[in-house]
Amino acid sequence: MKQVLLYNIYVYIVYLFLLSAGCMKAQGIRIVPQRISVKNDSLHVQLRMDLNEVRVGRNRAFIFTPQLLGEGKQQLSLPAVVISGAIRDRQDRRESALSFHKESITPFLRIRDGRNISKHIAYRISIPYASWMQHAMLLLKQESRECCGNELLTVDTLQRDLRLAVVAAVPQSSVMNTEVKPAALKRQPAAVTTPKPTVAPTFAVVGPAAIIKENPVSKASDTESLVLYFDYPIGKDDIHTELKNNRYEIDKIERLIAPLAKNHFASVKSIRICGYCSPDGNYGDNERLAEARSRFFSIYLRSMYGIPRGLVEVSSVAEDWEGLVDLLMCDNPPYRDAALRVISRYGVFNGREKYLMELQGGSPYKDMLKYFFPRLRRIEVIVRYEESKTADE
Repeated sequence: MKQVLLYNIYVYIVYLFLLSAGCMKAQGIRIVPQRISVKNDSLHVQLRMDLNEVRVGRNRAFIFTPQLLGEGKQQLSLPAVVISGAIRDRQDRRESALSFHKESITPFLRIRDGRNISKHIAYRISIPYASWMQHAMLLLKQESRECCGNELLTVDTLQRDLRLAVVAAVPQSSVMNTEVKPAALKRQPAAVTTPKPTVAPTFAVVGPAAIIKENPVSKASDTESLVLYFDYPIGKDDIHTELKNNRYEIDKIERLIAPLAKNHFASVKSIRICGYCSPDGNYGDNERLAEARSRFFSIYLRSMYGIPRGLVEVSSVAEDWEGLVDLLMCDNPPYRDAALRVISRYGVFNGREKYLMELQGGSPYKDMLKYFFPRLRRIEVIVRYEESKTADE
């Protein structure tokens, strides 16, 4: 009798375990596609993730992987967001460091779950564009990880048809397989906002091998860009050509603009100028500085090369936090994940810089001041123009 009772208890416990395992799913998540567009032969994906209701045990991790699924069953997994318990996080990092557990794609973000950890995530990434992506589905794969590997929980549909507006597609080369090489992925850089291109209603999207020719001369739209790092005297906004490395930066402008000036800018559609400041210091001062330096540079450019005023568009970014995230993801300093958590958790006007300054005794902030912030203080120039080509070319 006692053995039968013990057996029934054992069966009941196993039943409960299997029931809970089969029904397990990360509850209370909210993921909203904010902007998905094609620009400069890249697909830019921007999602807003609210994972604050996700709770994991100490030995478990939840993995959220955005995926693209084409009409021809082409599939591409994007970098995942991983939320881990304390023990699971420590074990995964140790295994990764020892190369026993290799991930085909570096995660977009790792979060070690705990009290007061914000899981509001601004997911931004860019990948090489392929034509099959134009009407692809955007999916979200959810997995659970314990000691014995990953378990698929569910695959949800975020968007059934991306309906991307593109002028021309690039060849479906290296992005046709199901894995993305880490080197091909990059975080979406801060850039001047441009209108979405539209598809002419009577033309299909074509690759370079199938160019539509309507007449002997066709015009191909192209862009060129520069990133300039000027040195300014303290408290000044105008460019001093003799100061430090400024002559080298001006030579870069000359190589871009001079050939267009010879044609009196007849082929130029627009010249966009955007000035960026780093996040250190007072926001109001940074806003004024970025705006003033963009404006003075536009005046310098127009006066030096006789550029029509109507071609020049000027904008500015007071504090380039997105650029800082890009650098942290690219350079991968030891404090990367801790700094990204601070940036994700606190707003610009809710003490973000203060918490970064206090992080790990202030050493990460000092490192960013020295190596990252100077790379964020820049002026970006984007020139859109039309280059005439004959039919024989």
